[in-house]
Amino acid sequence: MEFISADSWVSTNTFDVEDFEDYQDLLDKKIKKNVSISVIIPTLEEEKTIGNILNVLIQRLKLKISLLDEIIVIDGGSKDGTIKICESFGDNIRFLHEKDILNGVKTSKGKGNQLWKGLYSTKCDIVVYIDSDLKNFNEKYVIGLLGPLLTTEDIKYVKGFYDRKYSLQTAKKSNDGGRVTEICARPLINLLYPDLSGFIQPLSGEYSGYTSVLKNISFNSGYGVEMKILIEIMEKYGVESMGQVNLISKEHDHQPLNALTKMSFSILKTMLRGKVNDNFSRGLMIKNIENTCIENMKIRSDEHTHCNNSGLQMTNDYFKYTEMNDMDLPPVNQVSINNDEESCSAYS
Repeated sequence: MEFISADSWVSTNTFDVEDFEDYQDLLDKKIKKNVSISVIIPTLEEEKTIGNILNVLIQRLKLKISLLDEIIVIDGGSKDGTIKICESFGDNIRFLHEKDILNGVKTSKGKGNQLWKGLYSTKCDIVVYIDSDLKNFNEKYVIGLLGPLLTTEDIKYVKGFYDRKYSLQTAKKSNDGGRVTEICARPLINLLYPDLSGFIQPLSGEYSGYTSVLKNISFNSGYGVEMKILIEIMEKYGVESMGQVNLISKEHDHQPLNALTKMSFSILKTMLRGKVNDNFSRGLMIKNIENTCIENMKIRSDEHTHCNNSGLQMTNDYFKYTEMNDMDLPPVNQVSINNDEESCSAYS
């Protein structure tokens, strides 16, 4: 593949959501390209935000201008009101349970697993992934992610970026969100994957791509999924096939520090796997800061140990032990159904 510098890539492959304000033009281009579009949303106890997200997608992009052909919500086992809210939208969405899909394929719980199973469940030509905890969601998130795919011939994958507001109870809001990105991911990207250094928000949960590309790459079942996708597409299709779009601002609940430790661990494993012959421990020592004054801390049901801050206490109130069970998942196009049972060549 022809080398392209990060500076050159940023200047040619960076877009702005305001470049795609003509929704009818996007619809015309969609019709001309003869493609179908699915939005896939992973949920796990997001009763405060999922209703608004679905209402906006249905009313403004599916019913009003028919830009979307499908909306998939795939739930990881919510115990709050998330499932009831989703079911209230009836046939306007496809509501799926993570546990009911590809049960015959070895995997582990996690956001990446939901994204992977959602991708398996769609037949659309383009997929848009949207996080389910967005407090300031509007249709421009999807418009911005679709714009470069529909208006160019070479862009096959688009990553969103934005200002991320970080708030403490004792401080004013700032633009210091994305702590794992700046402290963990970006230094390693610059060192090990410099071709990806132009991505402003490499770990953002809002991105889109052609399913022919996404179904041909490996995923990660946990927090490392966004980094895994970037690396896989770069290595198989080249950074010139990738773009990013400014989505202006993102407001959502932030994770406490020990949850970020888990994220960093998974991301580090994902990034180093392709560079070294590693044998990382599944165990991880994390600091217990459950009483930290972080505002909007995410709270999950006790059974969702892969998402929670908690773990088995080992020595005192400061350290706990938490299992990290994330794993790489094979390309969706390697998964097949034989005799009513799912199988995968990677695990045969």
